[in-house]
Amino acid sequence: MGKRRGFFAEMQHQAAVAERNRQRAQAAQVREAQRQQREYDRARAAAERARVAVNRADAKARAEAEREAKRLHVAAQEADVESRNSKLQSLLADIDGVLGFTLGVDDFVDLENLRQTAEHPEFKSPHSTPIPPPTPVQTPSEPVLAEIPAPTGLSGLFKKKSHEEAMAKRRTENEQRHAQWRDAAAAVPMRQLEQMNQHQAAEAERQSKLAADQAAYDEQCGQRESEIAEANAQLDALIAAHKAGEKDAVEEYFGIVFGNSVYPDGITVDFEQSYKSADKELEVALSIPAPGDIPTVRTYKYVRARDEVAATSQTAKEQRDRYNALVNAIVLRSLHEVWESDRLGHVDTISLVAAVEHIDTATGRETATPVAAVAVPRTEFETYDLANVTPAETLKRLHAVVSTNAHDLKPIDLSAGVRG
Repeated sequence: MGKRRGFFAEMQHQAAVAERNRQRAQAAQVREAQRQQREYDRARAAAERARVAVNRADAKARAEAEREAKRLHVAAQEADVESRNSKLQSLLADIDGVLGFTLGVDDFVDLENLRQTAEHPEFKSPHSTPIPPPTPVQTPSEPVLAEIPAPTGLSGLFKKKSHEEAMAKRRTENEQRHAQWRDAAAAVPMRQLEQMNQHQAAEAERQSKLAADQAAYDEQCGQRESEIAEANAQLDALIAAHKAGEKDAVEEYFGIVFGNSVYPDGITVDFEQSYKSADKELEVALSIPAPGDIPTVRTYKYVRARDEVAATSQTAKEQRDRYNALVNAIVLRSLHEVWESDRLGHVDTISLVAAVEHIDTATGRETATPVAAVAVPRTEFETYDLANVTPAETLKRLHAVVSTNAHDLKPIDLSAGVRG
C-alpha cells in the first residue's frame, strides 16, 4: 500500500515496535546467557578432565577426553536445535495467537499521552572552566655580602693583606650582583602587569568562546522547544477535530490505533482507512502477509550421522490451515481494534477488505489478491465474546466473504462490493 502513516500514527507504531523488540531481545538474551553458561560449564569440565588425562599420561583417559569432546559437540548441536525449536514454537504460537493477543490489551489511545516535552541534553563546553591566574613573578632575593672570617693568631699578621684583598674583591662582586638585583627587582612590577594582561586576555577569549557555545546550545534548545510546541499544537488540533468527528482526524486516530497493532516477527499488516462521516462508516483496506511469509518448518533436529541440523517441514495441510486461520484472525482483530478504541462512538459500521500483495506468476507483475471481505454493524459485533469464538465461524455468522483457500491465493469476488 502506498499511503503513509500520519505523524502521530508513525510515532506510535515505532514506539510499539521498539517495545516489542525490547521485550523479545531481553528474553532472547536470557536464553542465550543460560545456553552459554551451560556450554561454559561443560567446556570447563571437559578441560579439567583433559588436564588430568595429560598429567597422568594415561592413554585411556585421553581417549575418554576425546570422547567427551565429541559428546560436548553433540550437546552443543542439540542445544542449538533446542534454541531454534524454542524460537520457532514461540513464533508459531504468536502467529496462532494473533487474535488472542489483542484481546489482552486495551486498544484505546488517549491522544493526550502523545503530548511531548522537550528534553535537552546537559550543556557542555570545553571552555567552561576558568583559566587559573598565573603565579606572580616574584622579586628575587637581595644579595647579601658574606664576610670572610679574618685570620687570627700569629698567621693573621701575615695574611691580613690577602684577607683585605679577598674582601675587597667580594665587595666588588656583591656590588655587581646588587646592581643586577636592583634592575631585576625594578622590572618585577612590569612583568607582573604583563602576566595579568595575558591572563585577562586569555580569560576574555575563553568567556567569549563559552558565550558562543552557550548561544549555540540555547538556539538548539529553542529549536527543540519550537518543534515540540508545533507538534503539540498539531496534537491539540487533532484532539479537537477528533472529538468533532472530522473525517481527517478520525482517519488519523485510527491510523494511530493500527500503528499500535504490532504483529509477530515477519508478519506485516498494513492498513488504509477512509471515514465516511455522514454514514459513520470506516472503510478499512488490509494488506496482509503472503503465505510465503509464514514459517513452514515444524521442527529442527540434529542428525548425528551427518553432523548437521535438519528441518522437518509442516505438512501442506498444516501450512494451509495455519495461514487460513491467520487471515480470519487478522480480520477479526482489526474489527475489534477499531471498536474497542472508538470510545467517542464515531464508527457504527466497518467495511473491510483484506488482500495479499504478491507477484502474479502468470504476468510477473505485482498484484493484490483479495481473500476476505466483510461489512459489520457495531451493534452486532459488540455482542460477541471473541475470547471464545472460532474465527472462521464468526466470519460466517457475519456473512463475510472469505476465500475458500487463501493459502493458494484464491481470490474472492468483489464485483458486487463488500456487502455483496
